[in-house]
Order: sequence, then C-alpha cells, then structure tokens
Amino acid sequence: MDCIGRPGACGHARRIILTAVLSGIFGSAALAQTPAQEVGTAIVIKRQVLATLGDDKRDLREGGRVHRNELLETGDQAQAELRLDDQTKLALGPNAGLKLDEFVIGKSGGVTTIGVNFVKGTFRFITGSQKKDAYKIQTPSATIGVRGTVFDVYVDGSGDTLVLLHHGAVDICTRNSTCRRHNSVGRIIHATMAGALSNPIKFSQGLIPGVLGVGAAFPFVGKALRIDPVRRLRTSAIVERPISKTGKAVTKGTRDIGRTFRKVIPF
Repeated sequence: MDCIGRPGACGHARRIILTAVLSGIFGSAALAQTPAQEVGTAIVIKRQVLATLGDDKRDLREGGRVHRNELLETGDQAQAELRLDDQTKLALGPNAGLKLDEFVIGKSGGVTTIGVNFVKGTFRFITGSQKKDAYKIQTPSATIGVRGTVFDVYVDGSGDTLVLLHHGAVDICTRNSTCRRHNSVGRIIHATMAGALSNPIKFSQGLIPGVLGVGAAFPFVGKALRIDPVRRLRTSAIVERPISKTGKAVTKGTRDIGRTFRKVIPF
C-alpha cells in the first residue's frame, strides 16, 4: 500500500490486518479449548475407573460427569454405574472398557442418537427415554438394536459377544449382517467374530474359553444395583446343567443361522 501522504489510512489498514490476525489466533485457541459435551453422571464408582478423552486421563469419581467420545475403563474388582442425561443407565463390571461414541442433540433440544461401544468386559444396559431407533450399540462382533429393554453384555478378549436378556427384546446382527431377534428372557445369544449367531441358550463354562464361571461374565445377575435395584434372574436359572449340553447348543445355533432373518436393521 502507498502510504506517502496518507499516514492515517495506512495506520488504519495495519490495525485492521492486526485485528484479523489476532482474531484468527484467539478464535482458534477458543475452539481448541471448547469443552467436550457432557452426556451423563457417574452414580457409583468402586475402586479405579479411568476416563480418557483425547490426551486427557482422569480417575472418574462419583458425581463426576462423563463426556461424548470418552473411553471408560474399570480396573480389577472395579465397577461403575452411570446415568446418561436421557435416563439411559449403564453398569460396567471389572476390567471393562466402554466408549460413549455419540450423543446427538436434535433441533428441538431432545436427544436423537445415543451410541455406545462395548469394547471389552461385562455390562448392563437399561434403555432411557428415547425411541428404540435412537440407540446404536456396538461390540467388536455385533450390533445390538434395543426395543425398550434391560440386558447384560459380555465381550471376551477375542471380541465374541454374549447377550443375556432380562426384559424386553433386542435385535442382534453380526458383522456380516446375519440377524436374530432375542426375546427369550434368561437366555443368552452368542455372536462370534466369524459371524455366527447361536440360538438362545444357557451359560456354561465351555461357552467362552477362559471364562471359569457365570459370575465372571455376568456379575450383575441376582444383584441389586443403584441404577437398577431389581434383583434380576438367578445364577442357577441361566446355567446349563450338565455343562456338556451347551456345546451341542452352540453347534445347533450355528447350524440354524439359515433360520435367522437376514437383513440390515437400521439401528
């Protein structure tokens, strides 16, 4: 810019440029510091529960808020009970990992999508106030669509999934879109990483290699939780006796995949 004979105009132009640069710098910093969306509250914390959001890690405490895209991990003998802001309730057993993938607010201010990723371990899920198609629940081997319900999930180290139904019904689809509706209370459906779905069956030690007892997979059975004070089912009611029968049940369930409905359910 030619400032000869126009010092006032040049000074004004420099101020505009400087203001724009500073606005960009501080505007970017403000965006970077925008807090993550809070989506729920920790109701019960026993022992160590680690919350990881990006590069930030913290020990989750009772009354603490949890955030969208936050990974929650429980330690040995630890437990967490959460209540999301739409009244969805979640419990995590020991050595579990859960990520709150989505919590989308619609134009009217209501929650339109809730996404939960069960990474590993054992969980209880209780639907909140949303319509059934608002929930998106993922495990390494399955997608679970809820229909107003209470169920437990166990994800083993290889990614296989067990779904134990307490109330209502769920739709379970494997990664290759083989699907089955599960409405047998007290029974388990086994979804494998290979894409197989069992019939509704009882639990046995042979169901998941390395799991020595039903209490390791489903520790909340028969117990009252803060978020769910009802003592649901009994261990004896969900265990196969004799144990050897369960292997046959799993095999039969795999053969019966052709009887499941094959479609992609829009969760």
